[in-house]
Amino acid sequence: MGNGLPAGFEELEHFVGEWVLADSSARSAKRQTSSFAEVSEFYDGMLKHSERALEYLSTRRLGELGPQDQRLLKLCLSLAEVGPAVEWYESPQVLDGFPADRFPMTEMIPDTEPQR
Repeated sequence: MGNGLPAGFEELEHFVGEWVLADSSARSAKRQTSSFAEVSEFYDGMLKHSERALEYLSTRRLGELGPQDQRLLKLCLSLAEVGPAVEWYESPQVLDGFPADRFPMTEMIPDTEPQR
């Protein structure tokens, strides 16, 4: 059964172990500690499925996602995290920017719960 993504997304299952992360802080840390080659491989692999994944997820409701849908959502959120690193900076770190640890989270909003 693999890592349990929704049907039709089996090609992405090899990313689940590394890129399905608990929250935005974990996604930021993963981006910053990954090599550019790792970030680029994930970006390239996800990008070709992203439109279909977002269309699929748009038919679901936050707060009611099953485990497979949650994993797909978290892969999409990781793609959003690494996109600027690939498209703008060509580096996992923001060059000439403030260190990420200077911007601590003040409130963590769960990725899969309904918006308030």
